[in-house]
Amino acid sequence: MQSVTSGPTQRGFTLIELMVTLAVMVVLMAVAVPSMTDFAANNRVTATKSAFASTVALARTEAARSGLQVFIKAGTGGVAGNEFAGGWAVYADTNGSGAPDSGDEVLRSFAALPSDIRLEGISPLGFLPTGYLVGGNTMDYTVCRSVTGSAGFKVSVVPSGTSTSPELTTRP
Repeated sequence: MQSVTSGPTQRGFTLIELMVTLAVMVVLMAVAVPSMTDFAANNRVTATKSAFASTVALARTEAARSGLQVFIKAGTGGVAGNEFAGGWAVYADTNGSGAPDSGDEVLRSFAALPSDIRLEGISPLGFLPTGYLVGGNTMDYTVCRSVTGSAGFKVSVVPSGTSTSPELTTRP
């Protein structure tokens, strides 16, 4: 009995199969990369909001603990509409001047913001030794992406010194 053998068995991918696979991968990447970019930018906004809200709590607590006025002051390099672009620092008014200046102790400082993040609001923000705001008015700070119409957060500091940070659907 004779066995019939077929030709050699081939393994692997044809050029057509490889090209189709690459085309599908390119389409998937075209959809995924912009979404990932937005995701990362939104995470930077949330992190900035959290850092600023934590700074408010730190300054208020430090004012009550030390019995001194404590200020949050924008760093250099900020511009109108993005006053905190150069970062910010927390100062204890150790020289009793009633304002943050070179004679005060820096409790903590924060680096400049990425160019695609805005933190807008009045500087300095001060706390009395009671934990209340200097001036007694609600202070609002907006944290968002620099892109027009992007969502963000509003950090509101009420006269009692506490803060809230509701989400904004569009940038004001």
